[in-house]
Amino acid sequence: MDQSKNTLADFFRREGRRLASFVRTKIEDQADLDAEDLVQDVFANLLERADPLSEVENLSAYVWRSLRNRVVDALRRRRNHLSLDEPIAGEEDLTLSDVIASDEPNAEMLLESAEDLAALALAMESLDSKEQELLRQTEFEGRTFRELSEEWNVPIGTLLSRKSRAIRKLAQAMENQPI
Repeated sequence: MDQSKNTLADFFRREGRRLASFVRTKIEDQADLDAEDLVQDVFANLLERADPLSEVENLSAYVWRSLRNRVVDALRRRRNHLSLDEPIAGEEDLTLSDVIASDEPNAEMLLESAEDLAALALAMESLDSKEQELLRQTEFEGRTFRELSEEWNVPIGTLLSRKSRAIRKLAQAMENQPI
């Protein structure tokens, strides 16, 4: 068994540079992949076997095929990952992580917001005029129930009750709207 491990070590010493060069040509645009690491993985996998050469007929062909498979696997895994720190195409100073963290609205957010406002306006039409005015004053203009109670000469409890009913009606009207 020691003899087969020595044979492997000799092979990788002799062919290591050629193997790494082969890998570099395949992964030249992948900065996070290292050719020597892939060669080392193939070597380590062979060494982990009880008798590495007993199952291998042609060591050279086996190593080259294993290395090719390692490169393909590494490139497949690489394609499935998107770096948040890589610049966005066409934008030198903007990364995906900047876009995600940004508080600025994007086109999708603006469209959804416009659709939500249109749905709310349509649902507001299902309320009677007192309910509509109460929601406008308390939710959009920031007025308090106390101010409205004094101005409209209506008890606060009545206003609270009216607003509660209005919100239930509004929620139901928005649920019934087509998506």
